[in-house]
Amino acid sequence: MNWTRTKFAALVLVLATEPLSAQAAQSGAGEPLSAIDWLSDSVSFPPAVKVVPPIAPPASPVPTVTVSTLGAPVADDAGLFPAEDIGLSETLWGLSSASDLARALLAVPEITTPTLRAYFASLIQADFNPPVDAAVDNSLFLARLDTLLALAKLDEAEALIEAAGPPEPQRFRRSFDIALLKGTEAGACQIISTNQDISPTFPTRIFCLARNGEWDVAALTLGTAEALGILSNTEDQLLLHFLDPDLFEGEKLLPRPASISPLLFRLYEAIGERPQTDALPMAFGVADLSETVGWRIRLRAAERLTAAGALSAEGLLGVMSDRRPSASGGIWSRVAAIQAVRAALVDGNAAEISRTLPPAWDAAVSVGYHAALAPWIAAHIQTVTLQRRAHHTAFEIALFSNNIDMARQYAGSSADDQTLLAILTNSPFEIRNAAPLAIAVRRSLSGLAPSESYRMLVRENRRGEALLKAIAVLAEGMDADPNAIADALSLLMSFDLDILARRISAELLLEDSQI
Repeated sequence: MNWTRTKFAALVLVLATEPLSAQAAQSGAGEPLSAIDWLSDSVSFPPAVKVVPPIAPPASPVPTVTVSTLGAPVADDAGLFPAEDIGLSETLWGLSSASDLARALLAVPEITTPTLRAYFASLIQADFNPPVDAAVDNSLFLARLDTLLALAKLDEAEALIEAAGPPEPQRFRRSFDIALLKGTEAGACQIISTNQDISPTFPTRIFCLARNGEWDVAALTLGTAEALGILSNTEDQLLLHFLDPDLFEGEKLLPRPASISPLLFRLYEAIGERPQTDALPMAFGVADLSETVGWRIRLRAAERLTAAGALSAEGLLGVMSDRRPSASGGIWSRVAAIQAVRAALVDGNAAEISRTLPPAWDAAVSVGYHAALAPWIAAHIQTVTLQRRAHHTAFEIALFSNNIDMARQYAGSSADDQTLLAILTNSPFEIRNAAPLAIAVRRSLSGLAPSESYRMLVRENRRGEALLKAIAVLAEGMDADPNAIADALSLLMSFDLDILARRISAELLLEDSQI
């Protein structure tokens, strides 16, 4: 390509694209704060409307009036399954505003307790009646999407976006990034070319033009963007390399930004500088599941995503069974251990299962994906007579798969095993020591009423805020105040979420042997 000629032509093109450039210069205006800071700046938003305050205040307060188009679609009408599937009423949001619920949702820290993490993700996807002001405020819906993206649940976020209706700029911004991470950007680029309501920024327009094979138009558009001075140095350099890699071969790239978007990730990948995803947000690991990357990279991504609850056991096992490990130590030893127990489970050989199960479970626990494997393993060993060494492993597997009958079958006589079994089966139990968390669990499960702060939210018909507040406390795990944990568990019990409260209690106690 002749970049001098292209830039000259771009100066002519500026006049023809002035509305587009003005809109691009305002990119991001009107977009609310996100739960994540790595979204691609892919869609231009109209400028925010400035409201001129009155010269003098009214003599008496005027009630706030919200106006919306009759019959207009409400994003928060979208859900992937009924609320009753997770033990809640569709009226959970009650009289809470969308912004209050969004703030409570985004205040939940990273969750490591598997049962709580899975329930939290389900809560975001469930179908509830929209908040009272959802017709004029979509902040809760965007917070739901951003939380799913942070949890690397891209398929679920994509399904929620589709359920919300036709493409709309704020939702499309997220679906475009999902497509980039999943490698399905061709469809997203097609939406850009056919939907006038979606106005892409220059980097996105250039990327999609090239992706659609319109390289000359992409080059001309890049020249326009350079003439307008609206690209960052990193964007400019990456797009130049992307459109004509031979011209810039060997040229040293600028230092990579501390935070990159999915679009920048794909541009780096296209020019042969693919970033490692270990240090990037969890969602980027989905891009490493592609068969175009090396097996070790796929394995590490699969382990990381499974540990976070974003990939199923079947997905992990599918990657792990791709071939035999050619080395030992670290990830290769874990793969070998999982492959060995899988072969034993398929054969149904009790002696081999007893031999391979403990090391495989220990390997899974060491990197955090044991909870995902537990139901799959439990389904294979319920009719197997295990040797004594594997009994405690089978008991832990039963706990994480919520298989009460199996837990009774393999529970040992130790106080620890009997206490955990009693918690799950709603039986009386004694506390071996005075560990604060164990005392807190017993108080909450014995029917202790939640504190006044929770009861006030419930009285005000803000049950959803109360539940999100409790989840935020429990998400802190062992770092939380035991009294706060007891209070949060009591709130779950008062919502008739007894099984959930007991499973979370058992996992918290098992995590640090606080029994």
